[in-house]
Amino acid sequence: MHEPHPSADIIGTLSSDLKGKRIVLALCGSVAVLKSIELSRLLMRHGAEIIPVMSHAAAELVSPQLLHWATGRKPILELTGDVEHVCFAGNTATKADLLLIAPATANTVGKIACGIDDTPVTTFATTALGEGIPIILVPSMHEPMFRHPAVKENLSRLRSWGVSILAPRMEEGKAKIPDEETILKEVKTRLTLSCSDRFLQGERILVTTGRTVEYLDNVRVITNNSSGKMGAAVAEAAQRAGADVTLIAGKTACRLPESVRIIKTETADQMAAAVEAALKETKYDRIIAAAAVGDWKPEVPFKGKISTHENDRLSVTLVPTVKILDRLRTLSPESQITAFRALPQSDETLLREDAVRRMKKAGADFIAVNDVSAPGCGFETDTNRLLIISADGTVSDTGFVSKTSAAEILLRRIADQ
Repeated sequence: MHEPHPSADIIGTLSSDLKGKRIVLALCGSVAVLKSIELSRLLMRHGAEIIPVMSHAAAELVSPQLLHWATGRKPILELTGDVEHVCFAGNTATKADLLLIAPATANTVGKIACGIDDTPVTTFATTALGEGIPIILVPSMHEPMFRHPAVKENLSRLRSWGVSILAPRMEEGKAKIPDEETILKEVKTRLTLSCSDRFLQGERILVTTGRTVEYLDNVRVITNNSSGKMGAAVAEAAQRAGADVTLIAGKTACRLPESVRIIKTETADQMAAAVEAALKETKYDRIIAAAAVGDWKPEVPFKGKISTHENDRLSVTLVPTVKILDRLRTLSPESQITAFRALPQSDETLLREDAVRRMKKAGADFIAVNDVSAPGCGFETDTNRLLIISADGTVSDTGFVSKTSAAEILLRRIADQ
């Protein structure tokens, strides 16, 4: 059939963001392959041309005929005399702009990391890596498989080669493929990044965000108003810049980026334990401590729920919480450390002096401080103004910008040193 396939009529119906982009969509033998059909249609609706490739295991789960219908192209099931992998992933005029492997099984991840080519998918990956074509890999498997040391090591190796790994959703004991809109967003981001935008390529970065809570009783907590938006923006910007990001989050009131590894905590002790465990497990190039860790906790939490019907006054003895920031230099001596400081202080001289004292006490390399009493800055806002102070006394001002922009400016600044 040489005429345009009827499915081509959906191309560009939602946007032209991917117009002119050729994407090889490679499918592996995970049950999540069922979602790849709608993913292919969504990419087309935003203007992309899809080249479907299937492993034999994928073809046993989803009929190649269905993928042919969805994309308007017969899926590549075997490599033939047409040398399809060279045509679409090699040094040719017809090569694709992106290789998207969704879903990617543990088996395929391991083969790509070891340069093994025994399926069309792995051969496309080897060729694309050699040619420098951007690759997004979307793992999908049972959670124990995802936690396997070899799988983690393989994913880390692929990241170091410039492959973008879109972290799965951990639900029901499985590492599930993210929703189609999340994958679409990653595709758009990856296709618009230049080499200079990947300035954290191959780095491992640990970010903390959100607020901690301390239980007064089994129901009530002592906390602060941090939404977690600033730390989430830092984590997402670092991932876009090529870093392998772990995000340790307390309580938040924002969307956390699905493209990074997330560890959820509640109390300061829990966050401290999570940070210590992460630093023992992995050597991080940079640590960015953006979490708003509460300073006080009840010395002895009450049991059950305190009733106002039985008490007209309540006396509580508070004791300091663990100072996570002050432990970081000992836990990870070689990491670059960036602290955050939130103060209701409009006097910029006093703001800087306080921030410098805190940075020196923690042995940090940078501190980002903001005046949370200023309109539109700090807690629960989408905007911020950060003063970024380095240990050598250099001060940078982000100006009043979105937290997304503030995160990007901060990362550029700390990456320069």
